[in-house]
Amino acid sequence: MIDDDVGATTEQIDRQAPFGDRVLLVIDGASLQVVPLPGNGTLTVGRSQKCDVSIDSGSVSRHHANLVVGPEVEIEDIGSSNGTFVDGVRLAANKKIRLGIGIPFLIGGVTVMVQTRAGSRQRENNQKSTVLAALEQSASRIAVGRLSVLILGETGVGKERFAERLHEMSPRRGSAFVRINCAAISEPLLEAELFGNEVTNKPGLLEYADGGTAFLNDVAELPQSLQVKLLRVIEDNAVRRIGSANPRPVDVRFIAATNKDLTAEIDAGRFRRDLYFRLAGASFTIPPLRERKDEVLPLAEQFVASASGPLGRHFVLADDARQWLAQHDWPGNIRELRNACERAVLLAPGSVIEKGHLTIDEPKRPPGRFRSPTTPPPGTITSDMPTQVRATVAELEKQRILEALDKCAGNQTRAAELLGISRRTLINRLDEYGIARPRKRDE
Repeated sequence: MIDDDVGATTEQIDRQAPFGDRVLLVIDGASLQVVPLPGNGTLTVGRSQKCDVSIDSGSVSRHHANLVVGPEVEIEDIGSSNGTFVDGVRLAANKKIRLGIGIPFLIGGVTVMVQTRAGSRQRENNQKSTVLAALEQSASRIAVGRLSVLILGETGVGKERFAERLHEMSPRRGSAFVRINCAAISEPLLEAELFGNEVTNKPGLLEYADGGTAFLNDVAELPQSLQVKLLRVIEDNAVRRIGSANPRPVDVRFIAATNKDLTAEIDAGRFRRDLYFRLAGASFTIPPLRERKDEVLPLAEQFVASASGPLGRHFVLADDARQWLAQHDWPGNIRELRNACERAVLLAPGSVIEKGHLTIDEPKRPPGRFRSPTTPPPGTITSDMPTQVRATVAELEKQRILEALDKCAGNQTRAAELLGISRRTLINRLDEYGIARPRKRDE
């Protein structure tokens, strides 16, 4: 990212000096950018392609901040529109502040973090390092190889995001990252989706992942008959389509994730022990958000900034909101936090988000009905909402419906259950938003 032709301040960088033992992680949604930092100098940060660290996000100004690298790393906001936030506090323009290793901060609505390279001792001496940052440090070493990885953790802790980061830090980052939801597709369809069908000349998802990474989400839900076939693919580095005896060679790295105790699943005879050992070449357990309290406020700031973008407004968290965010146990983990922040942005009448905007009571549901804690119930748009807010709520609702349908492979009944609404309500919403009713996948 460092180029002789960019940024007025880049001539301050000692270009003959080797890269130091630190890198900059830029985390924007599912995208992870890793920028090696020089031993000393000043890097421009902004949306412009001419900046040393270019961040393609609408929440970032063209020239947003300067990153001053020396014995310590400092950040200086240069009067950006959406601000730079460290420890949840917006920096005054042209004021430098030191950045801790592994401590997230915000450039507009984008999370950024200074990390040390593998083998550096600097991180070990830093007492502020977050649990997740320590996991990412270990993951950076594993990412360079082909070893299969198993990611464990509760629902909503960010297992898929962690898998994406592993892929982005690996030599395979230029190839496909193929998501396979083992719980959302019925067994007959899942076999064809995974391995392909010779009769219809349809490639499977594992063929699409050739050269890249296959992410097996909810791997504990994989039917035993397919566990055997998956094991063969991993051992032989080849895929056999349904109806074909000829193997097709593939070069795939496998990352699997589950919220279940696979040891218990093995003891119960539901998961193959040999497949477990093949997938668990390296294992990472993502701790729940209640054990990562130092990440709650920076994440909340990020989610608020991201949700406020469509409204063209800026929000700050009141003291009582910040206190509640820090004390809440977050049983729904990051998904619950994101949902609370998106909801608060819509409910706050001014620019200050208070505790009451985050803790609105949800409608009671009949016993036994499940609804994902991250999914706002469709049908909550009311006539007394401002027009702009109604439009934003509608867009969020439409996106949730599309995500649910994608997770459930177009199965409307399952999608309705995931959303916590009736199938009829879902169909009405599909018609209202002009979403074509998906047909069941039968091939």
